[in-house]
Amino acid sequence: MQGLRSTSILLVLFLALGGYAYFIESERSPASEDPPAEQAFDIEADAITSLTVTSDNGDVTEVNREDTDTSTWSVTAPFSASADGNAASAIANSLASLEISRVVETEATDLSLFGLTDPDFSVTFGSENNTETLLIGDETPTGSDRYANIGGTNRVFLIASFLESTINRSSLDLRDRSLLEFTGTDVTGLTIEQDSSTLRFSKADGAWNLVEPVRARGDFGLVEGLSGRIGSAEMIVVEVESVDGDLEPFGLDEPQMIVTVETDTGNHVLVMGNESPAGTVYGRDASRSIVFTADAALFDELARDINTYRKKELFDFQPFNVNGITLTRNDETYRFEKGSDSNDTSDTPNEQLWQQVEPDQEVVEATAFDNFLSKLSGLRAESFLNARDNTELDMPLATFTVTYGNEQQETVTIGQFGDTYHGIHGEEDGAAIIDSTSVSGVFEAIDMVLGVTVDTEP
Repeated sequence: MQGLRSTSILLVLFLALGGYAYFIESERSPASEDPPAEQAFDIEADAITSLTVTSDNGDVTEVNREDTDTSTWSVTAPFSASADGNAASAIANSLASLEISRVVETEATDLSLFGLTDPDFSVTFGSENNTETLLIGDETPTGSDRYANIGGTNRVFLIASFLESTINRSSLDLRDRSLLEFTGTDVTGLTIEQDSSTLRFSKADGAWNLVEPVRARGDFGLVEGLSGRIGSAEMIVVEVESVDGDLEPFGLDEPQMIVTVETDTGNHVLVMGNESPAGTVYGRDASRSIVFTADAALFDELARDINTYRKKELFDFQPFNVNGITLTRNDETYRFEKGSDSNDTSDTPNEQLWQQVEPDQEVVEATAFDNFLSKLSGLRAESFLNARDNTELDMPLATFTVTYGNEQQETVTIGQFGDTYHGIHGEEDGAAIIDSTSVSGVFEAIDMVLGVTVDTEP
């Protein structure tokens, strides 16, 4: 009986302790939970309408935006220009989210001890109802923080050092440094003029084509990349903010190159002149008075030979999207179509099979035809000729007409002059020089198709 009483007492004590833990201890904040960091400013990023940035190189740059719902900023001093919206918005966002790492002194008597009487850099920002200034001084001994102060107070606190890369921006950093102001998706044409030559491209239905000095398909990746390179290229240095008409010192009176980008909204012209002492190239946007320098690598890329931008693949089709092929060779015409096997007793009823429909009707061996398609689609130009002299394309070895995709059709002609094979896609100008091994591989593959057939009615 005594043992039972002891057990009851222990049970009561256990329940009492459990209740205490639940109702009392659960209300306490975890010991490891840190208090939230203090915000330096009580403002939202989209409420900031103006910034005045003083950088460590002495530049004082004013940027403004009229509509707080956008990232469209303008530089208003020391010159007027479009601003780098991303850079300006990054500063506004950093100010709105700025956290104080630690308060060093609430009432500092000597701000010079922290590099804050003549700060390394600062930013004054304004909203509809207020203007405040953040001063940033020396780094702390560890380098992880910087001393900072809000203008008009003596309170010194620490902010993260990495914010320097966002806030400490020069006038050049804060301006839109694009060589030309256009959107890549709007581009419909591109012309490159240098010396006595003109290279012109046209874009339609998602494809780039050469239209001058020859008419041919363009390599989409290379031409689109070139257009993107022009659109993303930036000024390295601004030489003259407003040239007075004397362009000779920069070689822009008789430019080395003129690049015209055609868009849905108009043309944008980049003029490129002499090489600068720094190894860059002088340039200007024809619609603006500014003279700048650009990366010489851009000039070199724009000066590439026309054949660099011609499409090297002779065919556009892919083996998986072909619907029919007509081959003319040795005065014989062979036509193949993709159809379905109507033999319902086969292992794969309604399987798509390649059928020869001209001059005889036969179902061809699938593996052999797949090999032929693979080799035919892989024909590539090693180089190009701008004329068809000495190519024998007027007396071709073979002509292939391929139907593919959504009723698209293309024709490629193969000729041989001496030991050299040539090819041409459709009515393109000039001719491609093709690797002889690749051409031989195509002819061997089609011979296998014609020599290995399946005696099954189509």
